[in-house]
Amino acid sequence: MNESTSIARIVDSHLHFYDHRRNRHTFLDAVDPGYEAFVGNYDALPRRYLLEDYLADSSGHDVEAVVWHEFLSSDPLKEASWARQAATRSGMRHALVALVDFLDPDLESRLEQYSALPNLTSVREHLVWDDDNHLKRFAKRPDLLTDPAWNKSLTSLNRHNFRCGLEVFAHQLPDLTRVIQRHPNIGFTIALMGWPLDLSKAGFDRWKRDLVELGACDNICVDISALECIFGMRWTVSEAAPWVSVAIDTFGVSRCMFGSHMPVATLSTGFADLYDRYVQLTASYSAAEKDEMFFGVADRWFRPA
Repeated sequence: MNESTSIARIVDSHLHFYDHRRNRHTFLDAVDPGYEAFVGNYDALPRRYLLEDYLADSSGHDVEAVVWHEFLSSDPLKEASWARQAATRSGMRHALVALVDFLDPDLESRLEQYSALPNLTSVREHLVWDDDNHLKRFAKRPDLLTDPAWNKSLTSLNRHNFRCGLEVFAHQLPDLTRVIQRHPNIGFTIALMGWPLDLSKAGFDRWKRDLVELGACDNICVDISALECIFGMRWTVSEAAPWVSVAIDTFGVSRCMFGSHMPVATLSTGFADLYDRYVQLTASYSAAEKDEMFFGVADRWFRPA
């Protein structure tokens, strides 16, 4: 029997669907060394992946709702509008997470435009910056988390009912913690468990220490997805288990949620195999605790409708 049947229902907290013919994603035009640095060879990544494709890939699993994330489009508003229309046609409950630049001089206008889109409940900014590898940098600069102007712009979210995703690497967690402490009225989503780069014992210990400090903030939830971006395309349950266990133990089952990261995850595994691995990673938790992590947390946090 497929082990993933022990997951009663799913709100997929992190996936992408897109149509490169409708929205431009420059890394799909030609091989992008920067994107390749994060996922490896992505020749097999489809240039068009619709919600219908996702539903086919996840068939046999009780996916009740999905949380669409922007996919580095050249026109984030157009992309989000397209995603809303596509999801609405499907009848699937959904929430949308759109791209934002908190130093955009037209930030308030963009947030107002996003507010007009039903089901758009969160925005996010990519802030990862690896000092040792220039290809692993999505942020404009390495110091945005400590920049006063950038921090001040975050207060714009107080006028909107948006969650905020901030994607950082593990060595940036102390700065991220201070940002979150300064904005207690904003709900922050932590991607990839804080995205550790150093997988050595010393790196694990440092990540765990910083994660515990971050966990003291009560206005955050942790998204456990895209494990292939942390541990590589051939990642194993035994390799990921200590890290996932620490994340869940630190934040608790009511602040952790699992996502598929489809279709990027297909470069590593398929939907069914991925959720089999998730079941193994959460084998010590009760059915009610699993329901929290695979359904309840994302359902409350992102409010798919």
